[in-house]
Amino acid sequence: MRILLVTDLYRGSDHSAVEAIFGRHLTGLAQVERVYFDREATRALREDGTITLPHACRRRGLADALGGLVDLGDYDWIVVRNLFPALAAMLRARSAHGPRIAFWDSFLHAYRRYHESRVTGRARLRKALEYRWRARAEARLIARCDAYLPITDTHRRLFHPALVVPSLPLPLGFDFAGLGLPARPPRSGPIRFVYAGTIDRLRRMDTVLAGFAAARGDYELHLYTPLDEAGRKRLGLPNDPRFVYHPPVPRDELLRRLAEADMGLGLIPPLRLYLGSSPTKTFEYYAAGIPALLSELPDYRAVFDEETALYCPFDEACIAAGVERVLTLGRDPLDAMGERGREAVRAQRDYARMAQDLVAFLRAPG
Repeated sequence: MRILLVTDLYRGSDHSAVEAIFGRHLTGLAQVERVYFDREATRALREDGTITLPHACRRRGLADALGGLVDLGDYDWIVVRNLFPALAAMLRARSAHGPRIAFWDSFLHAYRRYHESRVTGRARLRKALEYRWRARAEARLIARCDAYLPITDTHRRLFHPALVVPSLPLPLGFDFAGLGLPARPPRSGPIRFVYAGTIDRLRRMDTVLAGFAAARGDYELHLYTPLDEAGRKRLGLPNDPRFVYHPPVPRDELLRRLAEADMGLGLIPPLRLYLGSSPTKTFEYYAAGIPALLSELPDYRAVFDEETALYCPFDEACIAAGVERVLTLGRDPLDAMGERGREAVRAQRDYARMAQDLVAFLRAPG
């Protein structure tokens, strides 16, 4: 079976699922080529299973650019990730005899812009009308596909409940055969919490940090984020001496630092934008051997039970109580919880297993 993956990524990107599933684990099960984009590129290039196209091809000219390098009819499947203009181009280009087309839907870009307008109060009517039009157009494109790969089944049920196209959730996880897992060093002193990711108004990190600031006890909260001090002031985030900010670090270095912590943060606001999400950093916490303080999210509940995670509602008082509960438990119970959680991720979200499930799904008749 030959597969062409049209990513939404730029050359040099290191997206965990794309690289692990399509770049490593599928290669022994199928012939795979991946398409990336490059803002500096002026022509298409094909080398070592990777195709690089100019940035403009994300929106127009994709089929022509690919046609100069490959015969699209030689592939059994073309998988398009997130780019609806690319999906439309591939649907137009396919012949009556193939290839089959799948859409990998990992984030709601159009809905996010609409949601952001509701939060900020800017351009609400225009964004609402734009989203309504885009949602209908995108749904029509997905309905023409041969397969749909939502990030979670909750995502599909929330945004495409009437879709009859064969569907396989392709959530995020961890590549246990890829990066080496760091050994957990001896730890002492205050319990160390860790968060890695974006801090913005949509994620309501002001609520999370207010809960931490209200919690009583001795702890450290280490945050790996691009947000600088000026950005923190703009968001009105609390200033607590227990908070320690760090710039982002590469994934292998992050795993090492996670292994030095005691508890990760997977607190996601219960909003429609996020209910169908699959937060990748949470699985990295568990791969490093640390459990996480989680909010109610369907994708979390699909993997982590009460023996592997601490759940709390997403409000300031409950988050403060959750922090204090972690401090009461201490390191030994947390370490045991993290180890059980790591095995749950290994059993359900190892990218090697997910690659096998994907191949079986794509090979199924129909």
